Amino acid sequence: KQWYQRRVRADRFIHRRVARTIMGNYFMLPRRPVYGSEDILLRTPNRNYTVDNMDQLFLDLGVPLGPEMLDTVANSSYVEDPAVPVHCFNGKDIQTTSSYFYTNQKDFPDEIPTDVWGDGDGTVPARALKVCHGWESTRSVTEYSGKALGEHGKILDNKDLIKKVIDIVKDNQSCTEKCSIRNRT
Repeated sequence: KQWYQRRVRADRFIHRRVARTIMGNYFMLPRRPVYGSEDILLRTPNRNYTVDNMDQLFLDLGVPLGPEMLDTVANSSYVEDPAVPVHCFNGKDIQTTSSYFYTNQKDFPDEIPTDVWGDGDGTVPARALKVCHGWESTRSVTEYSGKALGEHGKILDNKDLIKKVIDIVKDNQSCTEKCSIRNRT
């Protein structure tokens, strides 16, 4: 058992080191305007981290290139209306990590933190899932409640979602003026 625990811990650190170098991960980090100064993303006994001090978080995590990588993606918008017809599908009412808490400062950042739970699809918090709900170009919003229908990894198996996507594709094949973004349905 002791050998296994050491191996899992070593593997976790190897995976963590690799994950911190993958640029795509930085695109998925919380940013404004979805998250604000009041939204604690990570809490330790000595400091709270929000979108306002992400650079410090990276330095405290031992990721000196983190601020530079975050700065690279800072101006890429994931909240602006794309100005093309959009149909939003997402899960809801599923326990989802909304932030992290280290109960002991000595555990930061090498131990696994405690999850602070909120609503979402089991992977993505609800506030990020709902970004597309307010776009002018959004034609429809469909939310699936619960793990069986709306869980992040399972939603593509949802038969209702598949039917709706097929219907959207069929409708777009015969689309005329009624498909204008200005005529939101």
